[in-house]
Amino acid sequence: FAPQPGPCCGRAAECRNHRVQAAMTEALPAAASAWESWAWCAPKTIGGAWSFNCVKDERAIIWCVCAGLLVSFLATVVLLVFGNIAAPYGRYNQASEKAGQGFVMRQLSKVDVPVKVAWVVQECPTLIAAAACWAAGAPECLGSAGNRLALFCFTAHYFNRTIIYPMLLKGSKPIPLSVMLMAFMFCAMNGYIQCRTLTRYVVIELDAQCIAGSLVWIAGLCINIDSDHRLRNLRKPGETGYKIPSGGMFEYVSGANFLGEIIEWIGYAVVMKGAMAGATFAFCTACNIGPRALAHHAWYKTKFENYPKHRAALVPFWPFG
Repeated sequence: FAPQPGPCCGRAAECRNHRVQAAMTEALPAAASAWESWAWCAPKTIGGAWSFNCVKDERAIIWCVCAGLLVSFLATVVLLVFGNIAAPYGRYNQASEKAGQGFVMRQLSKVDVPVKVAWVVQECPTLIAAAACWAAGAPECLGSAGNRLALFCFTAHYFNRTIIYPMLLKGSKPIPLSVMLMAFMFCAMNGYIQCRTLTRYVVIELDAQCIAGSLVWIAGLCINIDSDHRLRNLRKPGETGYKIPSGGMFEYVSGANFLGEIIEWIGYAVVMKGAMAGATFAFCTACNIGPRALAHHAWYKTKFENYPKHRAALVPFWPFG
């Protein structure tokens, strides 16, 4: 996972390679351990602190996947916000919108997949990962009430996203194959790091912090499901086109469904007590769908002259939305 120093000459005080090797041995595990313990109450780990420099240890793989996701989604949010780009699916995957997109975005949206098929395929790796990791989990993790609570939060959300949500979709536009494949890759990697962490490498004590986090998660889930329901039922049978959503959190923000999901995963990270996997997921979610809420907000204001002026993009009462 990192360049290996050359062989030591035997003169420890004078050998540069020896100094490099010693620094790597001390610094890399310390960095990984610090990331895990930055939170207000880091969970107990099995086998010691997170290890980065031990290639044979699976925790090093999880650490690297988390780090890679953090970097890539940080780059994504910069591109989406400052590059004025909207991912080409949903309302942005129609002829009128594609005409105004750049060359790269037009190429990414060339081949479409039926929306229900796309949602099932792209989200299913999370449930597969949960089942596989549970089957191979450590007894100490599987027997922990805190671990079970966190894993329930994760699988309940993705059961809805993989099974229930696609079945309820009505008249939604197809999803480009490229977008589906990218979502599939993220769900596969994220499913692995979340479920493997919870079933093998951390033990979470069920306490007041866990309960508080789960309540935040429930609040986010309710907002998300309610917002999805309102969006699905905006049009009456036979109607086409877009309307201004209203009711629920849509009275305050344009991206109520996105706000709900971000709140969900913040609560989930609290349940996991700051473990690297949970914090990574919350961060990546905000970076991915936060800019989409901003794009929706701008789109609504462009399309509807009577769009509510008091409504923010993502954060209620935010004056700059």
